[in-house]
Amino acid sequence: MRLFLGLFCLFSLGYSFNFLVYSPLFAHSHSTFFGTICDFLTDAGHNVTFFTPTIVTKYRNISYTKSTKDVVHMDPSQKLKDFGDQLSSGDISRFWTEDSSATEIIPVIRVFQNMYNEQAEVMKNNLEILDDLKRRNFDVMIFEAYVFSAYPLMDYLDIKTFIPSLSVTHNVALSESIGEPAMPSVVSDGLLPHGEILSFWERIVNVLVVRSIDSILGYPVHRSFKPPFNVIDIRHIEPDASFVFINSNPFLDFPRPTLTKTVEIGGISVDVSKIKSEKLSKKWSQILNLREKTILVSFGSLLLSKDMPLENKKALVRAMREFEDVTFIWKYEDNDFERFSGGVENIEFAEWVPQRALLANPRLSAFLTHGGLGSINELSYLGIPAILCPLFADQMRNTKMLTRHNGSIGFSKYDLSNSKKIAEAFQKILYDDSYSENSKKLAEQLANQPIKPKDSMVKHAEFAARFGRLPSLDPYSRKMGFIEYFMIDVAFFCTIILAMMVFVIRKIVGNFHVKIKIE
Repeated sequence: MRLFLGLFCLFSLGYSFNFLVYSPLFAHSHSTFFGTICDFLTDAGHNVTFFTPTIVTKYRNISYTKSTKDVVHMDPSQKLKDFGDQLSSGDISRFWTEDSSATEIIPVIRVFQNMYNEQAEVMKNNLEILDDLKRRNFDVMIFEAYVFSAYPLMDYLDIKTFIPSLSVTHNVALSESIGEPAMPSVVSDGLLPHGEILSFWERIVNVLVVRSIDSILGYPVHRSFKPPFNVIDIRHIEPDASFVFINSNPFLDFPRPTLTKTVEIGGISVDVSKIKSEKLSKKWSQILNLREKTILVSFGSLLLSKDMPLENKKALVRAMREFEDVTFIWKYEDNDFERFSGGVENIEFAEWVPQRALLANPRLSAFLTHGGLGSINELSYLGIPAILCPLFADQMRNTKMLTRHNGSIGFSKYDLSNSKKIAEAFQKILYDDSYSENSKKLAEQLANQPIKPKDSMVKHAEFAARFGRLPSLDPYSRKMGFIEYFMIDVAFFCTIILAMMVFVIRKIVGNFHVKIKIE
C-alpha cells in the first residue's frame, strides 16, 4: 500500500507544473477572470502563484482565489496609488454623457499605459519580492496581454514560456502580432461600437482607428531589471507566446477567423452549478419575495451609478414607479438616493449586491446592465433576459454581440433621461416571453458546448508547460509584407498576362479580318 502511494505521489509530482499568474489589482472583473484561471490550474494539481500588485487599494483585501493559497501582494508607490485613486474616484464618469469613440478612448488607454509603466518601476524597486518569486522556478507565466509590465517581470524571473491572456473578447493589435487574420472588413477593434456587418464608413473608421492606435500608442519601452538594463523588444517577443487565452466564446461571440494558438475560454469564471448552489441571505430572499417580478440594476464597478447625471436618475425612478408589481434592486454606491427617488416604494438601493446569486435565482426576472463582459457572460450562462445600456470601451460591441441572440435589448445611454423609453424597455423585457425563451436557449447551448472552457484552458496551459514555446504554431503569414500577404503582386502579374492575352487575341482577330477583306 505504501509503495502504491509512493508511486502515485511520484506520478503526480511528475505532472505537476509551476504557474505564475500576474494580475495587478485595478479592476474587479479582470482580477476575477485571472483568479479563476489560478483556481482551475490549482484544482488540476499544479503549483500556482497569484502575483497581484495593488493599484486600486479597495481591491487589496478581496480574495479572488479559493483553492489557490499562494497569493503574493506588492504595495503601490504613491504615484501608482494616485493612478488607482483616479480609477476608483470616477475620473472616467464623463462617459455617462460623452461619446466613447476611439478619439476619446485613446487618452484613457494612455493613462492605463502610464499606470502599467509605473507598476514596472514599483517592481524594479522591490526586487526582493521578485527574488522570492524567482526561487519558485516557474514553468509558465500567464498575464493580461496589454499589461506590458509583465515582460520585464518575465525577463527578471527567467521564464521562457508565457501565455498572454485577455479578459476581453479580442484585441486587433494582439491578433496582428501573432499572425491571426484581422481583416478590417470583418473584424472590428473591440473598442469600436461595430457589430458583425460593417458599413462602408464603418470599415473606413475601422482601418483608421486600428492604425492610429498603433502609431500613437504602440508598444511601451521597458528595460530589463537586470544589468546592463537592455531594452526589451516586446513587439519581437510577443509572437513567441505558446498560446493566447481570450475571454471569448464561439457560441456567444461573432464568428471570426482565428489561429490554433488562440484559445477561447469565454465564460470560464461562470461556474453555473456552483453559483446556483449558493444560498441568498434572508435579506435578499425577502426582497425577491416582495413582488411578482424583480429587475436587478447595476452598471458595474468602473462607471458608478452615483456619478450618473441627476436627470438620468430621476428618469429611471419615474419609469420604475410605473411598474408597481415589480421590485427594482439598484446597485447604488452612495446614500443620497432620497433626493431623487422621492420615497418610491418598489426600489431597493444597495451599495453592494450579490450579483451572481441574484442572477442565478429564478425569482429574478431581468437585468439592466452596462454590458461589461463579466456581466454578459454571467447573464448568458444563467439565461437571464437583459437590457444592455453600454457606456464605454468594449461595452458597445458586447451589446451587439449579445442582442443578436434575441434574448436582450440594446438601450442607448443618451436615452437614460427619457423615462418613456426606459419604461418601454422595461415593459418589453418583462412581458415579451420571447426574450426569456431565447435567453434560456442560449444558456442551454453554452451548458452543452462540446469543449468546456475550463478543460480547454487547463489542457492548453499544461501543454505549454510541457513543451514550451511552439514555433510550429507560428504562421509565416505574420512575416509577409503587405504586397505578398494580399497577393497584390500576383494580381498585378495576372492583370499583365490577361492584358497581353487580350492584346494578342485582338491582333490575331484583326489580322484575320484584314485577310478576309483582301481575299
